[in-house]
Amino acid sequence: MKFMNLNKRIEMMDSKARYNKSNINMGRKRSRKLIFLRVFIILSFLFVAIYLPIRGVYSGSRSMVASAKAIQAAAKNENLDDIRKNLEEMKKSAGGMNMSLNFLFWLRIIPFVGGYYADAKHFAKAAEYELDAAKVIADSLDPYKNELGFTGQPTPGQDRVAQLVKILDKVLPQIDKVEPQLKKAREEVKSIDVNKYPQTLGGIRLKSRIDTARNFIIGAHYAVTEAKPALEIAPSALGEPIAKNYLIIFQNDKELRATGGFMTAYAYLKLDKGRVSSSSSDDIYRLDEKLLSVCLSKICPLDPPLPIVKYLPEATGKQREAWSMRDSNLSPDLPTSMRDFEKMYQMLGEGLPFDGIIMIDTHVVEELIKITGPVEVFGTTYSAELDKRCNCPNVIYELENYAQIVQKGEKDRKAILGTLMQQILARSLGSSTDKMPEFINSGVKLAIAKNVMFYLHDSKAQDAFSKLNWTGEIKGFKGDYLHINDSNFAGGKSNLYVTEEVSLDINLEKGKVKNKLTINYKNPQKYSTWLNGRNRDYVRIYVPQGAKLLDSKGSDVPVTTIEKELGKTVFESFIEIRPQNSRVLSFEYELPSTFSDKEYPILIQKQPGTKDFKYEIKINGKSKEKFELNADKELILPI
Repeated sequence: MKFMNLNKRIEMMDSKARYNKSNINMGRKRSRKLIFLRVFIILSFLFVAIYLPIRGVYSGSRSMVASAKAIQAAAKNENLDDIRKNLEEMKKSAGGMNMSLNFLFWLRIIPFVGGYYADAKHFAKAAEYELDAAKVIADSLDPYKNELGFTGQPTPGQDRVAQLVKILDKVLPQIDKVEPQLKKAREEVKSIDVNKYPQTLGGIRLKSRIDTARNFIIGAHYAVTEAKPALEIAPSALGEPIAKNYLIIFQNDKELRATGGFMTAYAYLKLDKGRVSSSSSDDIYRLDEKLLSVCLSKICPLDPPLPIVKYLPEATGKQREAWSMRDSNLSPDLPTSMRDFEKMYQMLGEGLPFDGIIMIDTHVVEELIKITGPVEVFGTTYSAELDKRCNCPNVIYELENYAQIVQKGEKDRKAILGTLMQQILARSLGSSTDKMPEFINSGVKLAIAKNVMFYLHDSKAQDAFSKLNWTGEIKGFKGDYLHINDSNFAGGKSNLYVTEEVSLDINLEKGKVKNKLTINYKNPQKYSTWLNGRNRDYVRIYVPQGAKLLDSKGSDVPVTTIEKELGKTVFESFIEIRPQNSRVLSFEYELPSTFSDKEYPILIQKQPGTKDFKYEIKINGKSKEKFELNADKELILPI
């Protein structure tokens, strides 16, 4: 009996063991299924959330690049039908890429990566808006494609500006239609910080490309809004229907003067229905030689202004007795200086055989050569490569060397400016269409930075450029104001190396405003016979009219006050900055009026031709703004 009970117990235990084993096996099978299911779900998620969107972004970007290249080829061949077809394809690709990016929304929460994802999203959306606008423009040109020559036969380089004039005439009525799309595109990219990107990536100039794309998108909206008056006068300014003649004056910003540099050379430029030609060019001393010859036989009212008498002696050291054309740009207000220049020019007896004056400096030549590549003139190559003779771009050294030859008065000196600019212009007009955004971007930046300025006789054209702040004017402003103006009087080419750091401490107390302005000048470079010597700097500080000077330090001469000039009060001083040395100049002054207790408005105007000097603005000792002054800057500071 006991034996039977034992057998039953064993059988029951064995059965239970088999049952448990079965349960374990079933559990393991279920566990494996769950693991497989989880892996499948995760892989499916990764496939849907990562692989497919990334593949879509990659595919969309490749399609966009292919369409962009097709559009460039069509534009080069001037085939409007192909441009329109590929614009449509590119828009579809941009839409697909944007949709794929939407599935990667979770990337926004990942540190570091999130910022780049947001930029990609902004650019993709902006591209859709820009392409919408481009399609409207392209469609509007379709009825005129035969007239404009958009039938598959490329226009020669010399006729491209003329063609542009015709295109502008057809496009202007469409501007209001595309403005909303261009505005949306601008809003997408305006907050993108280009500085976080590396200069190069995989051999590609990444930062400059992103900067060009961003500025081009922002500039497109600026062109159809703020710059619309300039677009409207463009055909007339480009010689349609009546030819225009312009005097191009080259300012050497490495020998800084009030309007941007010593006026070294000039050239005559003719625009006839967009066709460009240069009749002649020479150095500025030739004009002064003509003026001297004329003034030997008649009385010329050329008494030099007091600053030239005091600070700009003849090469012999003798005090100047006459005012020359090369020194006529004494006023920091370009229209004022150009009126003085034209008074002298008219003494030559030729009237004014030009419709306006365009001022350019070395930055213009340097920036354009970066895009066009090296240019050879009279056996000399001008390039953007670093030149060890000056630790500066080669084109800058060669231009300064040319300026030195001119100042020496060597009889065999060649007038290179006109030939050089004509070569650059020919290269620019003949360049491939993919470089056009770079040219446009550089041109606008140079104008905003006052490396290019316009003084036109046509009042409508001048007003249009004035609204863009491309005319070098000292502006009126309701609020605080600052403009520092340096003139290198017989100090060689030392502005190539001299830098400035500016601090403005605004002190508000008991309804009064007292400012302390400090300028730290530095020249870290070694002495060079003609390239880097003592910088003899005639310094003028323009502040709100009625300001009272309380104290000043650092000037080599007593500071004088001009109560009213160009609607401002001016503090005049003079210093010398030697190579491998520094100087500090400071002014304390009280403003004539108070401002709101909530905000403090101030306009700081950049001197043409200067580098992007560092500025810091303080209120009652507390830093409010730090920036590099690369253009005029209007601030509304919280108090």
